[in-house]
Amino acid sequence: MIPSQRWIISFFVFSLTCFSERAPVLWAAQEETLLIGSNKQLFIDDYIAQSVIGLSRVLNQPIKYPGNPVLSMVAGESKAWDAGMPIVFSSILYEEEEQLFKMWYGLHQGEGGDEESFLCYAISQDGIRWQKPSLGKIRLGNTNQNNILMSHSGLACGVFRDWQEKDPAQRYKMLHMWKNYKVYASHSSDGLSWIRYNKGNPVLFVPPGHDSHMIAYWDKGLNKYVAIVRDRTGRITDVRPRLTTDVAAGQVWRLLWAPNGERSPKNHSIRRVGQAVSEDFVRWTDYRPILGPDDEDPLNQDQFYNMEVLPYQGLRIGMMTVFSYDPRFCRGAVQLTYSRDGTHWHRGGNRQVFIPLSDRPGDFDWGSIYPLQAPLIIGDEIWIYYTAYGVDHNHRLPPGTSNFSNGIGLAKLRLDGFVSLDAGTSEGILVTKPFSFTGSQLKINAAALSGSIQVEILANDGLPMDGYGKARCVMENFDQIRQVVRWKGQDGVHHLQGKVIQLKFYLRKAKLFSFWFDVFDRAKR
Repeated sequence: MIPSQRWIISFFVFSLTCFSERAPVLWAAQEETLLIGSNKQLFIDDYIAQSVIGLSRVLNQPIKYPGNPVLSMVAGESKAWDAGMPIVFSSILYEEEEQLFKMWYGLHQGEGGDEESFLCYAISQDGIRWQKPSLGKIRLGNTNQNNILMSHSGLACGVFRDWQEKDPAQRYKMLHMWKNYKVYASHSSDGLSWIRYNKGNPVLFVPPGHDSHMIAYWDKGLNKYVAIVRDRTGRITDVRPRLTTDVAAGQVWRLLWAPNGERSPKNHSIRRVGQAVSEDFVRWTDYRPILGPDDEDPLNQDQFYNMEVLPYQGLRIGMMTVFSYDPRFCRGAVQLTYSRDGTHWHRGGNRQVFIPLSDRPGDFDWGSIYPLQAPLIIGDEIWIYYTAYGVDHNHRLPPGTSNFSNGIGLAKLRLDGFVSLDAGTSEGILVTKPFSFTGSQLKINAAALSGSIQVEILANDGLPMDGYGKARCVMENFDQIRQVVRWKGQDGVHHLQGKVIQLKFYLRKAKLFSFWFDVFDRAKR
């Protein structure tokens, strides 16, 4: 076959695929069959998608709790021991067996370096109303009646519950920044009394050091602990050289980062996200920057602060604070990131804002937003707590305001709701890559209150299997987290387990968040 004939045949097949909904979807010979088991398939990238026609990938922002902040900075005129101390980076857990929310948060005293900050503890039964228990651990002034756990390391401390740890004394773990911006590691049996690993010595230090929030978690896929820390090894002259040659951009940089100083982009590092791994939480290896700005990032919207990580359905979902979203004030909003292998990280949602700043001067989250580690799965929602400031990074007040505001807020997201495939009034189509699954029924998380979704199961010839065509599957006017997909005359898909199939979704005025295969439950029919 001569090349021109091959091109004509390829164009003919492409035309059939595009213009006929009954046309077969041809499998690429070199494409590897995915083994998805029963894991949910999200649409944060094209991992599961072979073709998408007439659909938009949409980043969905969480809804902020209207009663925010749920924990406020204590006013300076108060007589409380923590009056006027800003709340800094924090961590949060929900302990199912205790039915209790637990929060570890930092308080900065307003003087001294970053390490001169308190680590404090709060609890809540509903995640909204928080109590500060009197712990009696640290004496401040003439009393120890406060909720301070440690007299240092509060600013950048990250706490988590290590569910794979067999030693009860090491049930809770944390990384924390202390002397000279070095990383220390500690463990605890109850989250209240902490013992440092490594005989009290640092466990990680890459000059010039690590400030900002640092977090750790157990990565099941890597079978290692992962640390996410601030990387300061890159210089602006190397990473963002245009900031040193573009006069206007350099002037904006000075306004944002050195309004009262002599610093310039030529003598400053750039903030990036770093990662290291460990098998024992003491010896950390493979340190490297994993996320930094590139040519797609606008100049001066390229300083990456903390990144919090939520292990989720085989993914690692990251929430990264990025500065600056204002050319006059140094303001930081949150972008979405993700990794499928725990090693290579990517930007999600087309780099759009995931958790937005308030546009109203005076609000506690006007200036910057820093998510807590880690977001929580509560029922059918993802609860994302965040520390926020009503001033910019330089503590400058927005125009027309006179009061410093700060606290911890809450935003809620639909389960699986990070990114969806959306269809308007015209029909959109998603065809998955070939895969095999485990389960007996297909479920989707989708919303089509005034629309519809139909699904076909395709065989290896690219055509619908008998009984699983489009016309036999109609779901209209629904909004469900766990919608069972049914075809008339069929009782589930259990007989297709282990076989290689594809799915073809038809959406109209609908949002599709995820799909997966689940075990058939006759009791719920």
